[in-house]
Amino acid sequence: MNEIIKQIAQIDSVAVSNRKNSEQALKERKDQYEKEILDYREASLKRANEKANEIYNQIIGTSETGYHLEEEQYKKLSLVAQSRYLEVEETLLNEVFDELFRVEE
Repeated sequence: MNEIIKQIAQIDSVAVSNRKNSEQALKERKDQYEKEILDYREASLKRANEKANEIYNQIIGTSETGYHLEEEQYKKLSLVAQSRYLEVEETLLNEVFDELFRVEE
């Protein structure tokens, strides 16, 4: 009878030890998966942030390029208008003054 009790105690001891080992292995696996999930999340957020910055910089670059092109076009138009005005300025002023002097007479 004592032998049976010793065997039961030994079996129970082995079962408890196995249970503790299994729980420890499960905890380690859980910790590993949680770390992998956290690492994946951080890497995904980093990639998303980098992509967002890249797109933002492309938009800014495109906008600046468009702005500079429009600015150049407006400068050219302004120079053309100024040039045409200077071409006709003297004639126009003479016509205006002639008309004014005729009205006064």
